[in-house]
Amino acid sequence: MTDYAHARGLPVIYHGCGNVQAIFEDFIEIGIDAYNPLEGKAGMDAVDLRRRYGHRMAFCGNSDVQVWETGDRDQICREVLRKLRAAQGGGFVFQSDHSVTSGVSGRTYDYVVKLVREHGVYPLALDQFDRIL
Repeated sequence: MTDYAHARGLPVIYHGCGNVQAIFEDFIEIGIDAYNPLEGKAGMDAVDLRRRYGHRMAFCGNSDVQVWETGDRDQICREVLRKLRAAQGGGFVFQSDHSVTSGVSGRTYDYVVKLVREHGVYPLALDQFDRIL
């Protein structure tokens, strides 16, 4: 199936739930281009996965919606900036790690979008935030 999609110029993004990192090497071997959504609450961490797998597979998601639900701007800022580190060198699409619930206010959602637009622009300049991460 991946060969078929690739022959037509299409990327293959696999969607799954839970912690499936034990089979990421298999996904890479069969040609999966990216995995989504990397559930934080299931123990998935895009920054750690980037260190382990490099750029052999892209990642989508992983910003913990449970952190967003707190409405705590300091926690949310740390969460967003830390997860953006997985984007260094490309191959990361910032998004939530699951459905955005009604527990996330519109203001909080706007704040997340603002952080990503401000700090998720290439070239990434996140080193200035090391002290808060």
